[in-house]
Amino acid sequence: MRTFFVILLSLSALHAGYFSKHDDMCDGNRYFQCENNYNAVRNLQIALNSDKKLGVKLKVDGTWGDKTKSALMAFQEHYGVEKADGWVGKRTKRKLDSVYQNVKFPKDIKVAENYQTKRCYTCYSDFRQNVNLRKSFAIYEDKQLLQRANGRNTKLTVDVSEQRVRLYVDGKVALCSPCTTGAKRKFEPNTRIYRDKRTPMGTFKITEKIADKRSTIFGEYYRGNKLVYKGDKRKFGGNKKGLRYQGASLQNWMRLTSSGIGLHASKYIKRYPGTNGCIRLPYRVSKTIFKSVRQGTPVSIVN
Repeated sequence: MRTFFVILLSLSALHAGYFSKHDDMCDGNRYFQCENNYNAVRNLQIALNSDKKLGVKLKVDGTWGDKTKSALMAFQEHYGVEKADGWVGKRTKRKLDSVYQNVKFPKDIKVAENYQTKRCYTCYSDFRQNVNLRKSFAIYEDKQLLQRANGRNTKLTVDVSEQRVRLYVDGKVALCSPCTTGAKRKFEPNTRIYRDKRTPMGTFKITEKIADKRSTIFGEYYRGNKLVYKGDKRKFGGNKKGLRYQGASLQNWMRLTSSGIGLHASKYIKRYPGTNGCIRLPYRVSKTIFKSVRQGTPVSIVN
């Protein structure tokens, strides 16, 4: 896709929390996607280039790639970010803001898409007709409808066969996004057993909303900064003395069942069932749904 940029050359004042204000930056593949905002990636490259401790020489082009990822991993390792995985997530963005608070960045530029190459869907029926819902990562949003969402006029449908979630406002589709539901056969590395983890079918209600929840079951054990164990902590057979437990992040958590099934944000969005039963949502989508629903909002899980 060709993109046309309107470039503003003047430098901004010292930024305050610049990276924390942007979405995650990461690799994109068929399992998950990141938006990789041009301005944020460009400024990441500028920041990393300015760091003599890293000694990297990146091309400042605002494009995420292997070299930028490798430089980011060097940053994570040098500054003690817990996971040197090349993913610019919440912790890494906070560290970037702290380390590079004195770096001056150019002003964000306006990015104008070539209108002939970017399809604009005028309504949900148009989107449904032109998108392969089972395979595509495309997201439909009706911003006018979303502005009217108040919790009382919303409902959700999760379609397991399409791996799609739909948010309805006043009975109309306001958002349609890929999601990932429970796997039919999920392999447990610790027990080496395949178990049925399918998301239950039926009609539920959101019973709990927590913006920054941590799992009490799935997570990681660390000794200092060294990862010792990852997975279901109930199945950890080692000595826990001196270990630190960190529950898996379940941002924008919306509980559906007392057994721990709910909707939440995740960077791993697949186009086939693959979770332990919960419904994973792209981060941006999870934010929109979280603020649009309330406790008591009905959720239908269908096949």
